[in-house]
Amino acid sequence: MKLAKVSERQSRQYLRDITRREHAILTGRAAAGIWSVLRAWSLHDKVILLPDNTCYIVLWAVLKSGNLPLLVDVDRNTANLTVANLDVHRTAHPAVVIPCHMYGLPAPMKSICEWAKANGVKVIEDAALALGATVDGQPAGSWGDASIVSFGLGKIVDNQVGGALLTNDSLLADSVTKLLAELPVWDDRLMVLTNQWNGLYWPLHQYESQNPRLLDLYPQLFTLYGDLTAYQLTADDWADLPALLRDLPDNLARRAQLATLYDVLLQTDNPLILPSLERPMGSILWRYPLLVKADMRDELLGYLWEQGIHEATRWYPPLRPMTTALAPDLSQPPTPAADALGASIINLPLDADIDEQFVRRVAERIHAFLDDI
Repeated sequence: MKLAKVSERQSRQYLRDITRREHAILTGRAAAGIWSVLRAWSLHDKVILLPDNTCYIVLWAVLKSGNLPLLVDVDRNTANLTVANLDVHRTAHPAVVIPCHMYGLPAPMKSICEWAKANGVKVIEDAALALGATVDGQPAGSWGDASIVSFGLGKIVDNQVGGALLTNDSLLADSVTKLLAELPVWDDRLMVLTNQWNGLYWPLHQYESQNPRLLDLYPQLFTLYGDLTAYQLTADDWADLPALLRDLPDNLARRAQLATLYDVLLQTDNPLILPSLERPMGSILWRYPLLVKADMRDELLGYLWEQGIHEATRWYPPLRPMTTALAPDLSQPPTPAADALGASIINLPLDADIDEQFVRRVAERIHAFLDDI
């Protein structure tokens, strides 16, 4: 137990150093940080703005806190929120905005925070996919009233579980710490629920647009699996995190090398491959985002799976179907850019077990597919 406490303390210090925040609070998952901040601010039935292409668990955290999610479209060229898109929803009198650095590509946080301050809106920066990135000259995780990072399965710092809430507000940090201490502790029951939900959500989000009746399942599933939104971990669960955080610079350097190799190997004039997303200065990549014409995306993805490249995925789908099902009384606006991105994205892996040989094999298979069309 003593060594475990040392790991927690070291992890918090690494996070403070990386993000330049005064307070780093370890959470069972990043969504628990969002939930706890909204609760600590005593918000209820307030409009919370979030990008339509963010992870579903952000939506769940908003709903679990008793607030109202309002989806915002993103920029087609960056996959991130912009002030112009936020300003469309100013008349909804939002209380909070939760911008995400999609795929590790920095959102324009300086302008978003300026817009938020001018409109009396609090900011929770979602840096779950961007730990180690630089955003408008500051570290990802240093913006807004609070920020969250994730150490979950497949994230840049992959501890399998866990997240953190970061802030410079001492009172908020104290309130969040008390709220998190009341949460259930990760156990076998939550592990079983997690495995069940992961098995269900993958096919659901693939077919919800084709079969709208599937949306009728979401309210019941949210009741069954909503406990996965927020929990706490045991001290032993943090044992490996200090080493992972210490190795972050090497991790990011390796990702940059692999991303550059993808760039070189995937160059093509084939019109099925769409222009890449813009990468602002300071970007890192959680996964390599390949954009494919929507009517061929699933065929290419299926082909990669047939070739044994199961690491290729299609995150993140638009949240509007699930949001409409779980919050039917709140009208959701159209989000055409998020819809287009969700229909065309293929995520190629940059995880720790990926090497140059794997990247070359992926690129060869993609070119083979394109040559056969």
